Formats: sequence, C-alpha cells, structure tokens
Amino acid sequence: MSSPRVIASFLALSAAAVLIASCGEQPSPTGASAISAPTTMRTEFVDMLADPTEPTVASFDVTPPIVYPPGSGPDPWPPGPPPRAQPGVPVPTDPTSSPRMHMVINPEPVTHSGVPVPLAGCRTNPYTWYYDQVLVNDSGVAITFTERENFFDGRFTSTIRETISLRGNGTVTLHSRWCSAYTKPHYAQTRFNGRDENGEPVTFSAPRVRLLTP
Repeated sequence: MSSPRVIASFLALSAAAVLIASCGEQPSPTGASAISAPTTMRTEFVDMLADPTEPTVASFDVTPPIVYPPGSGPDPWPPGPPPRAQPGVPVPTDPTSSPRMHMVINPEPVTHSGVPVPLAGCRTNPYTWYYDQVLVNDSGVAITFTERENFFDGRFTSTIRETISLRGNGTVTLHSRWCSAYTKPHYAQTRFNGRDENGEPVTFSAPRVRLLTP
C-alpha cells in the first residue's frame, strides 16, 4: 500500500496539471480580435446636365445677335420670376434659408470652362460650366434626399432619383456640370427633396448659380 506522503504528492501533481491545462485553453489577452470592416459612405455625387432649349435658326430674322462681353453674368441679379411653365411642370423656388442646413457653391460665379461634358445631350453644346455644391448639415439630425430637380435659366430640365445621405453635422459634395448652345449668361439651381431621420419631409432649394459667358 502506498504511503500517505506518496499519495499526497500524486494528488498535488495532478491538480497542477489540471490547472496548467485549464490555463492553456484560455484566449491570449494580447491576441488579435475580429474587427468588422468599416462601412463606407459615398460623399460625392456627379450631375451632368444640359440646357433644355435648342438653338433656333430663322432665315427671316435680321435682328443682329446680342454680343455679351466675356465674363458677363445674368442681369438683373437675382433674376426675376421664372418663365411660365406648363401645368404639372416643376418651377424653381427661392433659395432656402434654414437653421438645419445650408449649401456652399464653389466657385460662384462660375467661369466658362469649355471642357466637353460627357453627355449625349451636350455633343452639340460647346459651352460648359463646372462647379461644386456642398451640402452642409448644421444639426445632428440626419437627412436623406431621394431626388433632386434641376433648373436652367428658370426652366425645369430633369429629376434625378438618387439617394444622398447627409448625416448629422456632415457634408456631401455634388459635382455639377452644365452645357449649353448659347453664349448668353445663364443661371442654374437644384432643389433637393427627402426626409429627415424622424420621417419629416425636407425640401431644400439651393442657391442660384451664375454661369458667366465665354
């Protein structure tokens, strides 16, 4: 029969082995933990737009064309009421002044570029302008715009349905590109429609943008 001292020694060794094995199964405190990939948010959008009016040629019209000096802007400024539109056609509204958000136009006024706008409707419209519209959320309440209406010289040109998520106190940049067949001064405007995170409707009419003559 084994002595009590031998049995005690054996039990002590067994307990130590169990303790070591248990510790060996624990995750290392310095090991790399799984990190979820960060979500990316698109903060830049591009609109390529064309003047909706087509050049008209009248052989009987002998009125000399108006020649505008280079760098001329619309006169008067700000412009008067927009042209009359057909029933149901959107018309522009005055720029929105709101404590919840504002917009920065860069540059303004916009000098003529001459760089072609890669749009089918701009193939025969050689006069072009490029500028940015920076939407700035001045509150902590997120806003989601789902459509924007574009106007050129007060006339409706198009509705673009695309989601723009403007997080609380965040910014989004819209790169705007216009073309026209006319050398006269122009102006453009965008109206944004959507809802905030509380479900309240939000409509924001951007500032009017002066497009200077070539």
